[in-house]
Amino acid sequence: MSTQVYLCLAIFAFMILGYMFSGKLKTTLGVIALIAIMLVSFSGIIPASQVLANFASKNVLLITGMFITAAGLNRTQAVHKISAMVYHISKGNFTAMLAGYLLVAFALSSMIPSPMVVFGIVSPLIAASCEDFGVSPSKVMFPLALVAVACCGVLPVGSGATYYAQENGYLESYGYTAYQMEFFDCFIARFPVTILVILYAIFIAPKSCPAQPTTAITVSAAKKGGKEQPPLDPVREVLGYSIFIVTTLALILQSHIGIENWQIAMTGATLVVATGVLKPKEAINAMPVRVVLMLVAALSVGGAMLECGLGDMIGDAIAGILGESRNSYILGGIVFVVPFILTQFMQNQSVIAIFKPIVILTCASLECDPVGPLILLQAAGLTAFMTPSATGTIPMMMDAGGYDQMDLLKMGWLPSILICIVSVGYVMTVFPAF
Repeated sequence: MSTQVYLCLAIFAFMILGYMFSGKLKTTLGVIALIAIMLVSFSGIIPASQVLANFASKNVLLITGMFITAAGLNRTQAVHKISAMVYHISKGNFTAMLAGYLLVAFALSSMIPSPMVVFGIVSPLIAASCEDFGVSPSKVMFPLALVAVACCGVLPVGSGATYYAQENGYLESYGYTAYQMEFFDCFIARFPVTILVILYAIFIAPKSCPAQPTTAITVSAAKKGGKEQPPLDPVREVLGYSIFIVTTLALILQSHIGIENWQIAMTGATLVVATGVLKPKEAINAMPVRVVLMLVAALSVGGAMLECGLGDMIGDAIAGILGESRNSYILGGIVFVVPFILTQFMQNQSVIAIFKPIVILTCASLECDPVGPLILLQAAGLTAFMTPSATGTIPMMMDAGGYDQMDLLKMGWLPSILICIVSVGYVMTVFPAF
């Protein structure tokens, strides 16, 4: 391996170990992320201008806009009213409350092709309900993120309705049209695992979550100086939750509107401040600086891994291994496990993009059905909750739940193993490659 590869791995190791031991080092996750960003910028692996551009990436703007828009909703009485209603409907049962919110997140995850947006919509509501139940948000944010990420695009509606067409387009572009994906294939393949994930998130995941935050939770702008702020006037009260609802609907219909997600989220944030729902200082306090730094660090380190060729090296090795296999379960296991491991180091969409041609070309050389392997690749990329580098949702979750890297490993190892075993076993049985 080249010097750049070793340097890149060293920076990544520093970032992950720093996240794990930030408490003992008496520093914060944001400081560790900032150091990692600067190390990449001085490493020469990617241009410093690219690192700078990561601060203005679509995901950073989307997260910032959603945090400010959600803070506007938190400033109203709507969240407290909704949480009170949920408490009444659930009759004070924490599990029933959690199940309700997770089912909402599941429904949204099929209509909105962004787990970050889904998490940003539901997290302030479930956090408010946690206050009514006297439970720390640290008990619910991981289950919420688990459903938002792992169940993304399962139902054949919204973004999920176009997945089969996208995959057929890739198959055509690589000249392998002997097999085609059907409209319901992804739903049939992923729905049983989705049921497993939802049940796990409701009944098991809260038990693995810390009872109290490991790190400080900084996402709430509903309080100031530890005291409740006075209610908004009636006009701004209505504006607060109206802007949030309209922003949410616009995100759901984004593919039909033709506007980028980040534009919608930032428009909502702008309106929240312009209408006086939030004061400028409150909006600034709502900006998730630590989350942004962790996301920029993930983008920068992941970009460095791509640039130095680490992804291609791993992909080439896998292609060689797959070329000798004629067993559907071995093929499916490799297609799932290796991208799953890599997606903990790099942004999941980048990993899927790296391995999609490898999977298609390998299936073409083996003259086997690529439908099952392609679905497993997507599922592996969405089993992304072991490190903050996996997807932008995880830094949001860490801040909202007060988690550190060690918490992620403790909470994430079991669902990852279960998703892997059930996904490979079921998908390769229903959609065998050979």
